[in-house]
Amino acid sequence: MHRLPLLVLLFGCGDTVEDSTCRDLCIELVTNCEYAAFPSVESCQQGCEYNAGQGADIEGQSECVLAAECDTFAIVECEHAFGLEAATEPQ
Repeated sequence: MHRLPLLVLLFGCGDTVEDSTCRDLCIELVTNCEYAAFPSVESCQQGCEYNAGQGADIEGQSECVLAAECDTFAIVECEHAFGLEAATEPQ
């Protein structure tokens, strides 16, 4: 299986919790769900880390996406509930 080396490379030393959560979220979206919005795990991680830096609830989004079990509509709802859009809405 050609994906195994990629997954091994992603599990590097010194990851923060945020890095680990983004990696897990992106592996679910790109590898398991084959979510078309992201061409690669790396591009997904870059976006995830940016969103985390802007205040998005990446841990909540990751839990939501995992529970969505690759349902595209549920994944979009996770983004609305926990992603950058939710972080920038006025309270």
